[in-house]
Amino acid sequence: MPRMKRFYSVLGWIAIIYMAALFLYPLANVLTTSLNDNGSFSLEQYAKVFSSDVYMKVLGRTMWIAAVSTVISIVLGYALAYFIATRRPGSQGLWLMLIISPMFMSLTVRLYGWMIVLSNEGPVAAASKLLHFSQEVSLLFSNFSVIVGIVHYVLPFVVLNIYTSLKKLNPAVLEASMMLGASGARTFWHITFPLSLPGVFAGGSIAFALAANTFLVPVMLGGPKTNLLSNMAYNATVTIGNFGLGSALSIVLLIIVVIVLVLFGILERRGHHA
Repeated sequence: MPRMKRFYSVLGWIAIIYMAALFLYPLANVLTTSLNDNGSFSLEQYAKVFSSDVYMKVLGRTMWIAAVSTVISIVLGYALAYFIATRRPGSQGLWLMLIISPMFMSLTVRLYGWMIVLSNEGPVAAASKLLHFSQEVSLLFSNFSVIVGIVHYVLPFVVLNIYTSLKKLNPAVLEASMMLGASGARTFWHITFPLSLPGVFAGGSIAFALAANTFLVPVMLGGPKTNLLSNMAYNATVTIGNFGLGSALSIVLLIIVVIVLVLFGILERRGHHA
């Protein structure tokens, strides 16, 4: 037993060193860069971010798209998770495999598929022509296409979290509710749904964090007119070469996401105690 304890202690220290070297140090470097102006402390880059209509508009778009994508992912994810959780135990593994199977493929390839579907030559445009719409339906390079791509990207994470929460429910509690005369809908809204809220909040926090920080989805499906804050940070750093501004944009996005995740965490803990 002491040998196993020492073994896991060594693994723990390796994990701490790994996080410090590859996450905490780069993050501290980004923060230092955002506050540095020719060797002196300065908030100029943050002032530039919050005083610019362009950056504030992009920030608002980022939060709006992330929020809408999260809500849609939670609604669809709960429906899928509930469907899987109520199947026969022997078939649930197959359904879960179908849900997570897109994760085995590169996100770039999956987004190329959405580019084909949503393009002017894709099946959506072909269907609009078949139905004799007066105008061509072009969904690519818009907020809609970005939301579709983000939901496709984060949905498996939401489903897995909610499914895990649903599987922890005690079937005896649900049976008791039905035996006492409660309808299926009443049992769901008063017992199943409240007890599964920890999974909902956990999945929602992951979805929001991924949605707000995604870089590839707006690049491929949104185009230059639908940039998110992560794209602006990349352009400021790589294209313009303004490392201070790019770092400030990254820190602003990080702080907002952390605040939202803290709120989700509080709601999740309340869900555990409900």
